[in-house]
This record gives sequence, structure tokens and C-alpha cells, in this order.
Amino acid sequence: MLEYERHALIRRLLAERSAVSVGEFGAVLGASAATVRRDISVLAERGELRRVRGGALAPAENVAPVAIAPPRSPPPAVDDGLCAIKRAIGRAAAALIDDSKSIIINGGTTTLAMAEFIVERELDVLTNSIPVAAHLMRQGRCRVSLPGGVVCREQQVLLSPFENDTSENYWAGHMFMGAQSVNQMGAMESDPLIVQAVLRLMRRAEHLVVLADSRKLRQRSCIVTAELTRIHTLVTDSGATDAELMPIRAAGVRVIIADLA
Repeated sequence: MLEYERHALIRRLLAERSAVSVGEFGAVLGASAATVRRDISVLAERGELRRVRGGALAPAENVAPVAIAPPRSPPPAVDDGLCAIKRAIGRAAAALIDDSKSIIINGGTTTLAMAEFIVERELDVLTNSIPVAAHLMRQGRCRVSLPGGVVCREQQVLLSPFENDTSENYWAGHMFMGAQSVNQMGAMESDPLIVQAVLRLMRRAEHLVVLADSRKLRQRSCIVTAELTRIHTLVTDSGATDAELMPIRAAGVRVIIADLA
């Protein structure tokens, strides 16, 4: 992991938790204690955190006094057409699951749409997504497991600082994940936290299924989470062009075009 990626993760973790130890940083970053201490020193000199014995604290200006929060702005309007596409992709992905299989579902809006179509199935599901887990536990018959760890509020996923979390004792026939972009390099993300969560779960699944609407085939990101050789199936929509799908199919990836009807 590059220095700027480590610094971004350190800032994100402190924004989530306010206080983090050197050991916890090291587990998440995959870095030695010496590297973590050096990163903390650099960020402390910039005023981006407060260095303390054994770890770091969020900068003082980020620690707000207890107060009644002001009303939040209303969420942005949801594109009904995009919602329909994501539901169609989710439905097509759910059709790939054998009832006897254990599965893994990574966090994301399209994988959340998929949860709607498995609620009545008796499946073993490991997910790092708080919304997916809540949906399946509230309405479904699935047996749901969580890997444990820190809740990242923005992404609404769990990120564990420990290697021996629940996922290390789990095996799945399929893992279903979204992506910020998909191209000839593979499935990609730009957030190191998301990458950290995805890579750990990927090790526990036989087949990787990527759910990505056709817009994602035209977007670009900076971190490869899964090369095409690791991806078993891509589920997308009819907006994907032959030129966009050609290198993906050439790599041996099965491509499923979701039916919007």
C-alpha cells in the first residue's frame, strides 16, 4: 500500500472512531508498527491528527461537543431508471444461487438490490453490509453472519482490523460484489477501505460474481480489487456495448445481460 493510501485510511479511521491504536492501524493497513508510527508523525506535523502514546486521536476540531444535530438535508432524488436496472441485475444475480450454497455479499447499492430476491431462500449468507444484513434479518429466512469489526458509516460496511475474524472460518460457493468501475484491468475501486474489505472476503469464495450496471464499464478508478482472471461472472445491463464487453469476455468471464422486462 502506498503512503498516500495509508494516510487516507488513517484519516478515515480517525474520522470514524476518534481514537485508534498503533496495533489497530497496523492490522488495517497491513503495515509494521514502525511504518504506522512514521505515518502518524507525518500527519501530526500537518495537524491532521493528534499523536498520543500508543496511537493517535482525531484532531481537536473534529471532536464536537454533545449537541442536538441540525436537520439533515434530504437525500438526493433516486433515478427510477437506474433503480430498475439495479433491481434487474440483482434479480439475475440471485438466479445464479443454488439453495444448497453458502454465499458472500459485499456492500453496495446493487448487491443490496439483490437481497430483495433471496429473502425467501434458506441460504447461509456472510455479508459485511449493514443494510444487506438488516434487510435479510428483518424479512428473510437466510442465516446471516457478519465478519465483525468497525462500522464505517459512510460506506455502511464492517471493516475488521483482525485477520482471524468470522470470515476466516467461512467458505462460499459464490461471492457477489459491486464495483466502482469494470474494464480490461478488472473490477476497480478508489476507496482503500472498500478494497481492504473486499480482498479479505474474496479469499473465502470459490466463484466471484460482479454486479455492475453499464455505466461502470465507462468509469475509471485507481485500485484493482479483482483482475479479470479472478472474476467468474459479470452481471450487467443492455447498455453495455460489444466493444466494452469484448476484453472482459476474452478473459474468460461469463457475461450475463439482465432482462429489464
